[in-house]
Amino acid sequence: MSNEKVLTIKETFELAVKNHREGKTDIAQELYNQTLKINPSHSQALNNLGMIFKGLGENQKAKDCFEKSIEINPNYADAYNNLGMIFKGLGENQKTKKCFEKSIEVDPNYVNAHYNLGVVFKELEENQKAKKCYEKVIELNPNYAVAHYNLGVIFKELEENQKAKECYEKAIKLNPNYADAHNNLGIVFKELEENQKAKECYEKAIKLNPNYAVAHNNLGAIFTELEENQKAKECYEKAIELKPDYLSAHKNLGILLKQKRLLSKIEHAKKSEIKTYKSDLRLASNPFISNRKVEAELISQLYKINSKKLDDVDPGYLRYGNGKSSDYELFENNFSTIKTVEKDLINIMKKTVKSDIFIMESFFNIFQTGSGIISHDHIINFDVTHGLLDQKFSLTYYLDIGDQSCDEPGILKLQDPDIEILPSEGMIVIFPASRKHSATYGGKKDRVMIGVNFYSLI
Repeated sequence: MSNEKVLTIKETFELAVKNHREGKTDIAQELYNQTLKINPSHSQALNNLGMIFKGLGENQKAKDCFEKSIEINPNYADAYNNLGMIFKGLGENQKTKKCFEKSIEVDPNYVNAHYNLGVVFKELEENQKAKKCYEKVIELNPNYAVAHYNLGVIFKELEENQKAKECYEKAIKLNPNYADAHNNLGIVFKELEENQKAKECYEKAIKLNPNYAVAHNNLGAIFTELEENQKAKECYEKAIELKPDYLSAHKNLGILLKQKRLLSKIEHAKKSEIKTYKSDLRLASNPFISNRKVEAELISQLYKINSKKLDDVDPGYLRYGNGKSSDYELFENNFSTIKTVEKDLINIMKKTVKSDIFIMESFFNIFQTGSGIISHDHIINFDVTHGLLDQKFSLTYYLDIGDQSCDEPGILKLQDPDIEILPSEGMIVIFPASRKHSATYGGKKDRVMIGVNFYSLI
């Protein structure tokens, strides 16, 4: 006769929990199953077994456990929260939200449910609701570093940089090894034009995580502004090494190399050219307006080139609304018609500014109903640092003017002095890059244009 002690259901469950906490999930799973054999309505055993299945990636089994646990105990806050995490993994945000809300209804002080609900609201782009969730988390647990960080992200998107800064600093105080918080604090310092502090933040983020591609790219941008171009180049190259498809790093490296070539060409032009032109004599008129016949196949070729939605190209910045835009290397495409356009526009630009020119950016915009571009100019720190304000120009070439029988027909609005130009098909407008301009389009037909930012070499 065996002397082995027979465990009670309570002892079996407690032993399961002990093994679960120690990471012995195989043993824990067996003990939870033993518990459920004795009592199929043991809601805690079902919930905990669901957590094991979730850890194993068996989400359907986990979901079944959590739902059964809730069916047995409709006031089980943990189970609602855990079921919400399963729905979140399945991308079902509305079901996820309902689960977290129910968890909070059952237990108003459930910190993790408030946090998880904040994450869902953030993904649904409901920033104010997400903000309230993170603030509630911090009220319940002031030492919740990730909540401080996420609240900082919200404040940053709301353009409240000082509050974002305070949140990131608090997150770092609670967790000095929080690489993302150091990186994001650097972004705030950069926008506050405190480049040295930004540099220190990015360097700290990289020290904590040497494979942090975004921080390498951000550090490169600081070195670019500090005119430490070799260090900037190394940062961009490292970011690309870590993340080969990192478009922002590729773009930044490309700009850096282009700027280097531009300065070399300007220096060469200064040595070889005797005659120079004052800025007010470069353009016969400001703006300078010309015309070029649009080839029938040009627009169709543009639609074949990779592009992004306007809001993805300039999130919260220049272009907005419906439509799409290319990268800034349009003339690198090998379509024969685009090469012809490039050649013709170069000739027009050279004659207009009475100098050889250097193209820095070429792109296309396709505006649809409700799209546009806010008032802006094309001057950057590089232009100021190198005294190129009078040598930089912008060109707009209208290929299809779209539908002009609406309230917002896509008028080009230039400032200082204020001028409004209603485009016509084939119209080319050239003006100093320092001149602010904007456009809003409400037509039902696509409005297509090519843009070029270029420098005169003398």
